[in-house]
Amino acid sequence: MEVDKAARKIMVALHDNEESLYALEWALNHLINPVIGCNSSKFVLIYAAPEAMASTPLTGKEIAFSSHVVGVLKRNQKRMAEKVMEQATKLCQKHGVAYESKMFVGEPKIVICEMSKKLRVDLLVVESHEGGWIKRFFSANNIGRYCVDHAKCPVMVVKRTQQYF
Repeated sequence: MEVDKAARKIMVALHDNEESLYALEWALNHLINPVIGCNSSKFVLIYAAPEAMASTPLTGKEIAFSSHVVGVLKRNQKRMAEKVMEQATKLCQKHGVAYESKMFVGEPKIVICEMSKKLRVDLLVVESHEGGWIKRFFSANNIGRYCVDHAKCPVMVVKRTQQYF
């Protein structure tokens, strides 16, 4: 689908969960012009997979995995990322919007913020993690909160209000 030069760039951060696909569907339903032929938005779908060799959050020491286990983890991450991206591209095609998809390996919240700046997106859409305020307060990996605090563009956090799948 051809997009004019004044098109809005909307980045949607995807993860291996239902909430990120719900956030994409919500953005497609609410952020594009419903009049056929008047869509001036381009969606950038980004999937950032964490490294297979991670540090434990309590000790800061690296987990020692054998090379076989690391290989299995990386293959599983790749399969999951491909599955999520396939579902996301089907949603974009269903809505008839222009899109591009990108996959990265790295700390998701940092990659998402860096890419939103590098690609000069107009809006970043992320999902909201469910849970009470205590869980959100103590969660070090809350991507939505990190993006709200660090992204250089407006951030929309989409909270799932109903069962999606």
